[in-house]
Amino acid sequence: MVLGIYGASGLGTEYEGLAERINEEQSRWSEIFFIDDAPEKNGTTLVDLGVLSFDDAVSKYGTENLETILAIGEPAVKDLVFEKVRARGVAITNLIHPEVRIPRGFSCGDGLLVHRGSGLPPRSVFGNNVLIQGHAILGHDLEIGDNVVISSLAFVGGDTKIGRNTYVGPGSCIRNGLTIGENVIVGMGSVVTKDIPSGSVVYGNPAKVMRKNDSGRVFSK
Repeated sequence: MVLGIYGASGLGTEYEGLAERINEEQSRWSEIFFIDDAPEKNGTTLVDLGVLSFDDAVSKYGTENLETILAIGEPAVKDLVFEKVRARGVAITNLIHPEVRIPRGFSCGDGLLVHRGSGLPPRSVFGNNVLIQGHAILGHDLEIGDNVVISSLAFVGGDTKIGRNTYVGPGSCIRNGLTIGENVIVGMGSVVTKDIPSGSVVYGNPAKVMRKNDSGRVFSK
């Protein structure tokens, strides 16, 4: 089995390191490489690993020998790429740092990424394609939707629900028992004390709705 890390980018290099760490203990993959559909990246290298387009990766390794992980920080793009990969019948695996314990009552979909220093919450349900960056603190009984990104040093209190395609920024704090809607952006360092409606951009202490997330994107060029 080989692993294609979808996203030849800075974030991709972070999770390449995680994949190598897992492979040291579990010997899961005979090869690790990057997948990226930007034409200028096809056939290049990143941190000494090759970069292939998705079509070339499927052609070279076949769907039965290839599994992927999506190292993409933009929730809307994560959603599109996840569906593209699944439609081709390619497996989407989970990368969980070996030091992270999987607690009782925890379940998740495909494509979970959990970096070092973060913990998984007991009695919680995560959807597909969730990204938990390093040193996030997650309380019990969470419901996390598809394609959610929880950034480094964020805190999410117990009994919280976070809707699909939502981005929780670095160092932000979400009080327990809240409902955060879909396609929400929680700005870095924000303190969320109330429910947040879908399609909102919030930031501040206490966090307030500042505008609508009309573009559906977190990062703009």
